[in-house]
Amino acid sequence: MKKNNEVTLRIKGDLENFKKKLIEKGYEEYDHFILDDIFMIPNNLKIEEMSTREIISKAVIIRKVEVIDKREIKQDLVYKIKKFNNKGEILEQTSIRLKILDCEDAEKFMTAIGYKRIMNIIEEDYEYTKDNFYLTTKDIKDGDKLIEAETQINDSNYDTIDKIKKKLIEENIPLDNGKRSWRRCDYMYV
Repeated sequence: MKKNNEVTLRIKGDLENFKKKLIEKGYEEYDHFILDDIFMIPNNLKIEEMSTREIISKAVIIRKVEVIDKREIKQDLVYKIKKFNNKGEILEQTSIRLKILDCEDAEKFMTAIGYKRIMNIIEEDYEYTKDNFYLTTKDIKDGDKLIEAETQINDSNYDTIDKIKKKLIEENIPLDNGKRSWRRCDYMYV
């Protein structure tokens, strides 16, 4: 079980130029992977009466990760338990993972027990680090170009969302970091 929180923001401008800026600022790339997430929710959910956040909080994710450098594929079922404040921001999230052998079989199983697919998100991710700070660029297929930074429970410099936000602002990298963006992205992306 993994316990953390994350900040996700849109990248301003071109993704390749953004990655070059990270390298210029001393970041090192340490991982590259393709993430393929299928979101499954119970058939009996009345989604027309729910917010996007509420719907996603009920989803089981069938996740396939292709680690490019290692030429390996990992497959999991993932469920995220989230605690929200009264503004709808995530205060804490816990991720539970179960290794599986085949994503197609997992989807057939989930369908058989009363779940349905609501979306499939495919993204190409690059992970970077500098001075024990980690961030990931996310190139969503047919979608946004984002960065994500997670809290680190074992590092007091980056163990809260506020410390992550402060670090991202200090880095002065081209991000959509207006006040509204922070609030939206704290809970919008999983």
